Amino acid sequence: MLRRLGGCAVALALLLPTQAVAAPPSAQTDQRASATKTREVRLGHTPVRATTADKVRLTFEGRKGQLVNLARVDATEQCGSRVLRRGGRTVKPWAQGYWRLPRTGTYTAISKPCRKQDTTKVRLQVRKVVREDRLTDDAPVTAGRSTRVTHLVPFRVGADERVAVAGNEGRLGLIRPDRSITRDIDDEGLPYTVTDHPARVGGEVPSPRGRYLLEVAPKARTSLFVTSVVAVAVDGPPVVVGAGRYARLVFAGTAGQWVYAEMTSATTGRAAYEHRTYNVVVPPEAFLPSVPVECPGSAPGSCMVTQLPATGTYVVSVPISPGDDTDVSVRVRSAARALPATIGGPAVTYSASSPGQWVVGDLPEVPQDASGGSGATITLSNVTLPDWRVRAASGYGPCNPGLFDRCFTVNTPPNEFTLSPSRLSSPLPFDAFANPAVAVLAVPPGATGSLDLTVTEAAPQP
Repeated sequence: MLRRLGGCAVALALLLPTQAVAAPPSAQTDQRASATKTREVRLGHTPVRATTADKVRLTFEGRKGQLVNLARVDATEQCGSRVLRRGGRTVKPWAQGYWRLPRTGTYTAISKPCRKQDTTKVRLQVRKVVREDRLTDDAPVTAGRSTRVTHLVPFRVGADERVAVAGNEGRLGLIRPDRSITRDIDDEGLPYTVTDHPARVGGEVPSPRGRYLLEVAPKARTSLFVTSVVAVAVDGPPVVVGAGRYARLVFAGTAGQWVYAEMTSATTGRAAYEHRTYNVVVPPEAFLPSVPVECPGSAPGSCMVTQLPATGTYVVSVPISPGDDTDVSVRVRSAARALPATIGGPAVTYSASSPGQWVVGDLPEVPQDASGGSGATITLSNVTLPDWRVRAASGYGPCNPGLFDRCFTVNTPPNEFTLSPSRLSSPLPFDAFANPAVAVLAVPPGATGSLDLTVTEAAPQP
């Protein structure tokens, strides 16, 4: 973890006789406040102690082609410029504080003072740069142990990718493809996205393609998380997401549309419940009206159908666990709409005529009866599906199951229940329909068939 060495300018109040006149600061005082320190050093020397008000000149011998770094050790404050000179000529920087030596010879690295900052202590060190193993999403990289070199871990960001890095040690900075540097990215081990952008999508941010280098502390362990961003069409062909990868499926939706993510492979066993594609988000990570449904088929877990509040661009999150060896195939589906059910009315058919298509239908409002219930019952019949679940939910509200299955409903506790092949009927709570209510038919990928839904009201007691 980065250790921040901050300092405070301390004002000393001097108690003087009232008749005394304060003398102006001496030239010697000014010289101490803005001192120049000159040292002859070797690469990887013991750090030179100074302050941000000092000008420091460190002369060293270097070889042609070496990449060197004038580092401010354990300091997040990076004000004041740094230059490198050879024989009176300034060497073009490779990045801020880095230089590729053009010739073998004597060089002087200069740290210039900060002019508009409070004075703080710093330690300066000229180092060789060691390039560690390339960081990929296959395995983490652990930097070397030496504190006398600067450790850089390279990685690449491809087209249509978002990248985050995480580790269990503090990091110093990130060198971007244009050689600009972001300093002080210590995140206490939490994922850090390599670029920031106002249009965040599902916790990741767009990253310019190219090669990045991460400054890491000695012995730091760093991991890379790559998310592919793929534009898809609703009900279009599936997208294959490689093993150990994350994906964001970007699609255009319309107001009122119900959508869900359908896996067309890896739907059984471990991959099914560890690779659940349940999260539909819209920048900036909004919670959308959603209904969680027990996933049909042999895979346990919670699936999700989401109603889009407005026409626009949305994103389906595909959270794939890094290191898993299972590819998955997924696509964004739109749910068919059934006719609204009415109390005592005819049966409403929920038909999965397209393989794997879910169905959503509105349920009626039922008032409270004299006994404190609704006196109404929902019943399913004429089922021709191999497996299925029907989730009845009232007052469904914003939901983001990617955050510990958190769903927010209009009423508390929510009035919702599940019907299945082993449970074809259920009484309705009286207030189940006091808010917008729906019944969702969920079927496994590839399944077709139908069922009938009726809502009946008990006959009044004589």
